[in-house]
Amino acid sequence: MSDSSSSNCCGNSGYAFAHLLLRLWVGMRLFMAGLDKFRWGNGATTTFGLENYPKKTEPLAKLMADNSFLPEAACKGFAATIGYILIPVGIWVAIGICTEFGLLAAGLVFLALGFGLAALPDDTEMVTNIGLSVLIVAAALVTSKAKTFSLDGILARKKSA
Repeated sequence: MSDSSSSNCCGNSGYAFAHLLLRLWVGMRLFMAGLDKFRWGNGATTTFGLENYPKKTEPLAKLMADNSFLPEAACKGFAATIGYILIPVGIWVAIGICTEFGLLAAGLVFLALGFGLAALPDDTEMVTNIGLSVLIVAAALVTSKAKTFSLDGILARKKSA
């Protein structure tokens, strides 16, 4: 028996599974980061709602403006919109619609978050958290040719069948 038949049993499914895991992680991370902007409190007192959004983001906008060259209006605009961007982009990436473009959007969102974190006084999270996230998005883009388990991949298989 040849070794080629045993190594060929699953085809390229390793790349497809890798892409699925990477894409789901990126989507989940973005979605949960966006959802967190609408959370207030801890434990049993935690609430989620639109009324919590300004309580969470306005202090961050002020901190960004006070500790950087960025104008306060730009910081407020960033803070006012980022949560509303994170959630849909996270869903978009997790589902896998226009996979490559969605991952590019995710990477740009992570870069925007990194820029915002760099404007804060303690920017160590930018390198560890955001830098790693950008690398994971890049890995997902590299494996995007094996998007078997994305909505794109499913629809492409149905067209060719």
